[in-house]
Amino acid sequence: MTTTSREYAEALFELAVQAGLTKETSEGLETVVSALLQTPEYRALLASPAIPKEERLAALDSTFRGKIPDILLAILRMMVSRGHVSALNGMARDYEELARGYRGESMAVVTSAVRLKEAETVALRAKLEKKLGRQVTLQCHVNPELIGGIRVEVDGRVIDGSIRNKLEEIKEVMNA
Repeated sequence: MTTTSREYAEALFELAVQAGLTKETSEGLETVVSALLQTPEYRALLASPAIPKEERLAALDSTFRGKIPDILLAILRMMVSRGHVSALNGMARDYEELARGYRGESMAVVTSAVRLKEAETVALRAKLEKKLGRQVTLQCHVNPELIGGIRVEVDGRVIDGSIRNKLEEIKEVMNA
């Protein structure tokens, strides 16, 4: 996360809360990020200093006006004007983090050595929700290097129950 993306996310979030449009803004950001991922040449057009700013802003308006909240369009126009289109993905992630906190939700990034079964993810989500006292969304990844167990990152905390971590802890004790 860059300072630039965080600043845009905070400004957008504040405007969305004031307007009562946090959910709509989240949906709008999904639309924009998806569109830019599907058409990298459009993203390049928006970011290109060789193209006059007025043309880039007109392209942005013609693509998104009426499809996303006006406050989001205004922030996007500012990013294009200032040459900060590259901060868009980070801004979207930072905004979602702020919005989840506002809604009383958390995102837990779960890494396991093998793909977790549905029952395991349901049980893990329930445990985390009980521990944190809020709704938790799991984002699961597989990393065979963990050997076994899981590693969970949620709300700035890391719970590392991987076998790899246990072996590293034993190694540190033996080398001490």
